[in-house]
Amino acid sequence: MVIVLFVLMMVALRKNWNHTNRSPFSYFIPLLLVVLLFYLAASQFVPRVFDAVQIVFGQYDSTEVKLSEKNFVYNRIITEEQIFFYPPSYFGNPETGKYQIYFTERTNYVMKLIYVGETEDSANVADHSP
Repeated sequence: MVIVLFVLMMVALRKNWNHTNRSPFSYFIPLLLVVLLFYLAASQFVPRVFDAVQIVFGQYDSTEVKLSEKNFVYNRIITEEQIFFYPPSYFGNPETGKYQIYFTERTNYVMKLIYVGETEDSANVADHSP
């Protein structure tokens, strides 16, 4: 995406330098592309680069949460505090219980999901079922 924006910016700048613009608006296209390029760099590229360093050294943040099937939505794990992302079809049939999640710090990408055990709530429901 960044490469495409950079190429579009170079094409627009070349039109400006050659004075071949057809409308006055086209003079501002390189400026808009630069703003979009900086936004994408700040919001997407830079956090992923810093997370890549974490992945190389294997240093992940971790948290322990109680999850049920409703917390697993397509490629996200939605908890009360955070949203974690994982590849689709990464988990087959998640069980209700307590999980330990290892994730990257800036993008919240799940690196490991470890089932710790049942929660007291899920154990009580299982005991009282007919």
